[in-house]
Amino acid sequence: MADDKLAFDLIAPCGMNCGICKAYLAYSRGVPYKKGEVSHCTGCLVRNKNCAFIKRNCEKLRKKQIRFCYSCADMPCKELTKIDEHYSARYGMSMVENQKMIRDRGLDDFLKSQAQKYRCPSCGDVVSVHDAKCYVCGYQGETPFKKVGKSQWGKARWKPNQK
Repeated sequence: MADDKLAFDLIAPCGMNCGICKAYLAYSRGVPYKKGEVSHCTGCLVRNKNCAFIKRNCEKLRKKQIRFCYSCADMPCKELTKIDEHYSARYGMSMVENQKMIRDRGLDDFLKSQAQKYRCPSCGDVVSVHDAKCYVCGYQGETPFKKVGKSQWGKARWKPNQK
């Protein structure tokens, strides 16, 4: 039962499943923190951040008037749309689609779907949405995009993976 509570707490109001985030997986699987390479995070709600992505621009989230963005008449707002576009293009995951699934089918079905989608084919643990890596067995899958360096301004540059 405690695991169910944790799983529910790992679903951020924006629709991000922190349980598939590389920073959470590194933290929860005991991968040592290494500045610039391996970061750690316990999840937005667990850290009482509510939603690290859009909380500062959303009064309803700041005041804890809503649990998920789908409860808001403005869904998807400008902030959620921006995150959704980024995640859809770079990682093949949609925060807006996550919201719709949670709204229409509930958290249990959403979590089951996520467990199936991000299941490591090698050991059965979780593969990260960000880098397609299993932090238990080391399995490395393919991501929709790969990092190809940095721009002149120090920002990461990405290129689509060719299949």
